[in-house]
Amino acid sequence: PSNVKVLVLDTSSKKSIEQAKEELQNKYGGHLDVLINNAGIGINDPSLKALKDTFDTNFYGVKHMNDTMSPILRDNGRIVNVSSGLGATTIKECSQDLKTKFLNPDITDSQLEQLFAGLFKAVEEGKDPVTVGFNPVILPSSDDYFALYYGASKLGVNTLTRIEARDWEKKYSAKNVIISAVCPGFCATDINGNAQGARSAELGADSILHAVYTENLENGQFWRDGSQLPLESK
Repeated sequence: PSNVKVLVLDTSSKKSIEQAKEELQNKYGGHLDVLINNAGIGINDPSLKALKDTFDTNFYGVKHMNDTMSPILRDNGRIVNVSSGLGATTIKECSQDLKTKFLNPDITDSQLEQLFAGLFKAVEEGKDPVTVGFNPVILPSSDDYFALYYGASKLGVNTLTRIEARDWEKKYSAKNVIISAVCPGFCATDINGNAQGARSAELGADSILHAVYTENLENGQFWRDGSQLPLESK
């Protein structure tokens, strides 16, 4: 459509995110109604670089986007952080100590980052992530480290969503911004090689749009197909 404009944006780059904000301000009036953080990667590699690359896009990219773009959100704006059921599975497999810390309703973003610092340090030193409380997430169709790194990054997204919802109710109280984490389901996309039997990307998009258009949505929650999900898989 002629009214669709494209911005080139690397979500793993703070500079690129800032440039996108400037372009929005200079060309399009500088206001956002809705921000959907949909960029995501998964890498079948146990290396530290794979872990960093995964988090730079899936977790820190979301955090930097929201920090940068939230000041230009209009009243009653919406932010959707696209997540995954693997985030809820990852916390289920964590040690009880880590689980308690992730689920703490008063956790801060700096404390959240510190929880992941242990995972980064273990991988850097060649230690098993189990030693710092990150137990493997077993998926029959993927490498264990893909599931662990991707799942941990989405656990970060789910927790960050709760933190931002809580903190922004004070910071942007007059704006009534609603922020949600949404699992679109296992969709046939590039990240899984358009896996056979997966749901369509269009159906996944419907799950995301529920969090955009639904009135009186509870802030800071995790959703799929219009239903609220627990932060920890049962």
